[in-house]
Amino acid sequence: MKKRPDGRYQLSIMIGYNADGKPKRKLVYSKTQREVKEKANELRLQHSMGIELDNDITVGEWAETWLRTYKSGVEYSTREMYAKVIKNYVVKTLGGMKLKDIKLAHLQKIINENSHKERTIKIFSITINQMLEQAVINDLIVKNPARGMKLPTSQKTISKRALTSEEMEKIKTLQLSAKDKCFVMLLLYTGMRKSEALAITKSDINSEDMLITINKTLVFKVNQSEIKHNPKTKAGVRIVPILAPLKDILGQYIESISTDLLFPASDGGTMSDTGYRRMWQRFCTAMGTKEITAHMFRHNYATILYNAGIDVKAAQTFLGHSSISVTMDIYTHLGEKNRDEATDKLNAFLTNID
Repeated sequence: MKKRPDGRYQLSIMIGYNADGKPKRKLVYSKTQREVKEKANELRLQHSMGIELDNDITVGEWAETWLRTYKSGVEYSTREMYAKVIKNYVVKTLGGMKLKDIKLAHLQKIINENSHKERTIKIFSITINQMLEQAVINDLIVKNPARGMKLPTSQKTISKRALTSEEMEKIKTLQLSAKDKCFVMLLLYTGMRKSEALAITKSDINSEDMLITINKTLVFKVNQSEIKHNPKTKAGVRIVPILAPLKDILGQYIESISTDLLFPASDGGTMSDTGYRRMWQRFCTAMGTKEITAHMFRHNYATILYNAGIDVKAAQTFLGHSSISVTMDIYTHLGEKNRDEATDKLNAFLTNID
């Protein structure tokens, strides 16, 4: 060990041999003798575990390798989710760093700065943890610093509201094309996800028994699309009833089209993401608002089930929730809302009593 002119301590350790048989050495620097010894011991440990100490792979390079090597077989939408968070939250902030230099503090800083983006942070934590765990398995780093990350306390709320009674009435009287009208009403009275509704075919409709089979989804891929016949979970495959308000609209629309797909593109094939956005924009323009989303219709359907007295287990089946806790959260929220409304009505009534 020796002290450098800049005040730091330097220690040289042997990490193997070069091709010519001469010792290969690595220099370690730090401000104190204790720190330089600790760094040297850590490098010796890494060397004993077979880790390549001259590895200069960056976080960005490993992220690209990890995504290409270990996530090539996952669902397209899942891979895109990983790719997006890597691009926006890993490469932008850590991409140029050496993988072996990444510390918990770097990861925690990203989490803290984006704590208001609950879903994004959850995806980031899953992605970076898997990525670094695989780096450990590949002997690129000794330990996974992501294991110590602290996520913000979940502020779990039911943010997706149901449609208001005014919006419901307006939807029923909208002047839309038969295709747009049927799509909106299908969402309204079946609780389907938009990807499920866009994949529905005539053969899925059982007009005699008044049932619709949901067993596939439409997946968007860079303004192209394809139908996926195996949903992520078994709960995604289900049968829902054709409710009375939907019967005539759906029946008349099916009779008016020649394609098997209920909502095809202009060429008869599957609808692209651009095509869907244009259709939804037409609906929002007719409604006079941009605030309504397709997911609101699922929440509205859940409200219909709740108000009709459908038990939570049956509601889970109709909605295609893989976990009953998701359905319970919605039902609990609706129960609290109804209680608050009842309390307001009761107080208003008592206030008017002389």
